[in-house]
Amino acid sequence: MPRVLSRRTFLRGSGGLALGLPLLEAMLPRRSYAAGDVSPQRFVVFFSANGTIAERWSPLGTPADYTFSDPGQSRILDPLEAWRSDLLVIEGLAMHSRGYPPGSNGHDLGMGHMLTGIPLVEGPSGYAEFSHLPDGTVGGPSIDQAIAEQIGAGTPYRSLEFGVASYLELTRQLTCRMCYRGPFEVLPPENDPRAAFERLFVDLGADPAELAILRAQRRSVLDAVAGDIEVLEGQLGAGDRHKLEAHLGSVREIELSLDAMGDLPAACVQPTAPDELDVWANELFPTIGKLQMDLMIMALACDLTRVASLQWSGGESTVRHTWLGHGAEHHELSHAADDAIEAREQLAEINRWYAQQFEYMLAGLAAIEEPGGRLLDHSAVLWCNEQGNGQTHSLDRIPFVLAGSAGGAIETGRWLEVEGHAHNDLYVSLLRAFGDEGAEVFGMPEVCSGPLPGL
Repeated sequence: MPRVLSRRTFLRGSGGLALGLPLLEAMLPRRSYAAGDVSPQRFVVFFSANGTIAERWSPLGTPADYTFSDPGQSRILDPLEAWRSDLLVIEGLAMHSRGYPPGSNGHDLGMGHMLTGIPLVEGPSGYAEFSHLPDGTVGGPSIDQAIAEQIGAGTPYRSLEFGVASYLELTRQLTCRMCYRGPFEVLPPENDPRAAFERLFVDLGADPAELAILRAQRRSVLDAVAGDIEVLEGQLGAGDRHKLEAHLGSVREIELSLDAMGDLPAACVQPTAPDELDVWANELFPTIGKLQMDLMIMALACDLTRVASLQWSGGESTVRHTWLGHGAEHHELSHAADDAIEAREQLAEINRWYAQQFEYMLAGLAAIEEPGGRLLDHSAVLWCNEQGNGQTHSLDRIPFVLAGSAGGAIETGRWLEVEGHAHNDLYVSLLRAFGDEGAEVFGMPEVCSGPLPGL
């Protein structure tokens, strides 16, 4: 073959119609045959809220011989039975860092510590209603951003944050967000699938001339308002200037992402543009969730990013799972589950429903073949929760499920019991899996004991 074709090659006919070509050998780099290259690692966070029902979540049997299913009872992880060989169920982890001040609201602590493992930072307003820290923040980066530091370079987007009805309440911001680059550097999720599509995929079919026009139009929003920024900075204190600089850096990164887009992987296909939907409509929660997962999976397949997260609602989720026949809010049910049998059953049903959504994501990742195996094989997908028991806001027995081996770095097909270990130790292990082989600490050093044994 005389040359390597671009994976953006289109056949253009009369009227400007374009037909995408299938994967051809001429589109694969020569080095993939000569050097046996494999695909890059990816990391994904999948969040659902308000704790679980531990005895319905735990596998049945022993770590050497277990199952997720019980013919006599609906089990939370039952939808994942067919995926056991791709999973690592981790039982017994605790958020020990939550035991350190500041903060006393269980949802502030749960969401703020879930991915950071480090004490919160009290904001200027101090404590407010229900002991929330209304303008507080986290004490360090979330694990997704720490991993993005290792694998996020060279893609158009360092990380992508997707949400499903992930609302923001200004008086309790910590309960509504989970991804941070550091204190006061929050990464809010995109809740609108249409907006996510237009940001990520609308340019994929453009020819080089069209892309050049787009680059010229978009470069540079910041340059156009440079004078206003300089005036504003002169009116701010040191803390606010730091926040503004961090925000402007994020905007600049997004603005320059188009320039980083080169030839696309063979598995990359432009998705169908989602319809415009009311992203806050309760009845559309499942529909929007599937749209967001489809877009996230294709963003990973297209190598637009190697780190992504999906936040279902927030730490005090007001979603009513009406499609399951429920009338009460998720958060309300979580506070009644220990005392009312019906609420307990409904909370178990909600968690099982999220297991079905997790299964949908795994199936989508596994359906994409790329050099060296499936997209799922090259990924580590972490399903996390901010509580153990939702009624008591317990920091013990936090449910964690890990899917995918991150390119062989993690041994799956196991149920791992690690009673007493901090969830920080899991994140130390993940840092090692993604290239930081000497990592000993993540988050709060006082609660770390090194990488999680057996991972």
